[in-house]
Amino acid sequence: MALTDRNRRCFIKGVLAAGAAPAIVPANVFGANAPSNKIALGVIGLGARARSVVPSLVGLPNVRLVAMADCDLRRVRSGWAAKYVTRTYGSSHGVRTTGEFREICTAKDVDAVAVTANLHWHPYITVLALNSGKHVFMEKPFAPSAEEGRAIVDAAKAAKKRGQVFQVDFQRRGMLNFMWAGELALNGELGEIKEVICATVGNKHWDHMSAQPVPGNVDWNRWCGPCEITPFNEKKLGIWPTELMSQYSPNGMAQCWGCHYLDLSQFCLRREDELPVEVRGFGTFPYPGSSMTDTVVAWNAELVYAKGPRVRFVDNDTNKYGMEHGIRFVGTKAWAQAEERGFKTSIPNIAKTSLKPGKMALKLPHYKGGMAADFIDAITSGRTECVMTQAEKAWHSDLLPQMALHSIKRGKALKFDSAAFRYTNDEEANKLLKSRPYLNGWRLDDVRV
Repeated sequence: MALTDRNRRCFIKGVLAAGAAPAIVPANVFGANAPSNKIALGVIGLGARARSVVPSLVGLPNVRLVAMADCDLRRVRSGWAAKYVTRTYGSSHGVRTTGEFREICTAKDVDAVAVTANLHWHPYITVLALNSGKHVFMEKPFAPSAEEGRAIVDAAKAAKKRGQVFQVDFQRRGMLNFMWAGELALNGELGEIKEVICATVGNKHWDHMSAQPVPGNVDWNRWCGPCEITPFNEKKLGIWPTELMSQYSPNGMAQCWGCHYLDLSQFCLRREDELPVEVRGFGTFPYPGSSMTDTVVAWNAELVYAKGPRVRFVDNDTNKYGMEHGIRFVGTKAWAQAEERGFKTSIPNIAKTSLKPGKMALKLPHYKGGMAADFIDAITSGRTECVMTQAEKAWHSDLLPQMALHSIKRGKALKFDSAAFRYTNDEEANKLLKSRPYLNGWRLDDVRV
């Protein structure tokens, strides 16, 4: 039975108090084919990203999909997800479908949860699933704010102590062109790194959409959840345009895609445990009311660290480097650049050298089969941490575009004290580190332990 909002808090507190724990037993206990090795997977959110994430997890031999949840029941009962399940398991598949994500987060027969819902739901769903004893595979970006990201990190650290696994899907770490550029920088083949540039897409104009009647099989209020409930339109159920609407994605594509490339800069500069000491930037936003999408359009920001090169973060359309969706490492000897559509370097005839991704002495963290395989193997082998990403380091990468936007919104350079986790020269900027108020009766504190 689906839960009502009225009894949400009592239900969740009861589940957490019960001390749920993951049910998977490491392979060396019963053997590789033991029933206990079949990981029961639940998926929450069946939009665009799930089309890639679900097959990557369900395609692994020791995973069984048992439940799916989406606010749009068409997706789980007659859409692509339903068809995928039937093709995979047959017409009598037994996969439960629901519009209530809490049923999956707290179900006793679910071992692991894939969170592929929209960004504004990441903190609540992920914290609930972790605190309910589930292993969690979470789509990036991390969270809409620093405070909400910290809540996920805290829950992941507590879960790790209980033997649970948490993975963030930073796919660019496993793409060969990005590995190639990053490992050239890591191994000194570019010389001393003097500059790193990261670029991604900004906001695009969307005309205001007329309100449409909410279909009977869509729970639009639940989809909006803790955010402002805007008039329904069918197109709002997709990534576009909602990742460009500040109601649901406050930092727009600067965070949603920018976090990928800034994540690589963090690792390849060996700064995963650091945050900038200063950030400065400027940018443009749509004229208020001129577009339904209202996040940052174009920007140029600089992240300054205590030591080493600065990182420049720019948008695709206005940057002077001619970059689109990528990262460039500039060294004293050479440069290397990876983008979604390719790889470039100033090293002559590099294809004829031994400088290949995965072949140099220092490597990006990589697991054969990618992030999904890393996540599942960590569960079955008893590892409590994935090879490719870890909670706090992934959170740091996600904070970088947020900090750039803070400087842009405040119109000034901001100095940051990592130990105190605050800006030291602007109290208004510190408010931007906090979560926005949760609306419509939802509270993040209801799922924290």
